[in-house]
Amino acid sequence: MATVTTDQSAYQDLETIRSRVDYEGDTLFEDNDALRFDELLVRLEKESRGIFETLWGDQTPAEETDRVDTMRTTGDAAMTLVYPVQDVTKVEYKVTVGSDWEELDADRWDYTDHHLVLAQRPTSNILYRTRERDNPLTRDPSRAEWDQLATKVRVTYDRGFSTVPSDIKSIQISLINKMLRQLRAEQNVSSVSPEELTSAVTEIDDVVDENIRQRISDVTSPGLATMSI
Repeated sequence: MATVTTDQSAYQDLETIRSRVDYEGDTLFEDNDALRFDELLVRLEKESRGIFETLWGDQTPAEETDRVDTMRTTGDAAMTLVYPVQDVTKVEYKVTVGSDWEELDADRWDYTDHHLVLAQRPTSNILYRTRERDNPLTRDPSRAEWDQLATKVRVTYDRGFSTVPSDIKSIQISLINKMLRQLRAEQNVSSVSPEELTSAVTEIDDVVDENIRQRISDVTSPGLATMSI
């Protein structure tokens, strides 16, 4: 008998999805075709993954190694990376747009789950194009900012979850269930009378409702990730 498997980038395997959805093959296929139902679940798994990643800023929660992001600097001590950051291996900078990339010493930066954080001002001003020099009382408490160091920063880092958390998997199952419910409702719509059509259509939920959006937003809280070095 033929089998259907999810691709390696899937958040969860077919057997788990099948056990958690609210529907079985006989609710969608008159002949209770298990193979067709599994094929449908694989397709919906991929679609739900795409919906989640779109709402998550076109990013995957799955693990990525040696990701490279190049960013223009701003007047902040922390630059946002793609959550969750697991390790930062290299930070490079350009003093001007036309200058060569230089590697920043590891003791000049740190990182959180969300941010690359520039350390406090060193006693030397070699790295800085601008600096208050006259009064140490105003100089020392001031916070180092990325645009004082460079115009661009290039970061090489590892991110993502080695095992996708259960709350993300739960959101994915909710999306799959909503898509199955919508498909079932659409099948019902095709058989109803014109008089019943309007009320039937209004009962079909949008796949991405406010509750789903809020749950995806709650997966991470960047506002709580600020770190001072």
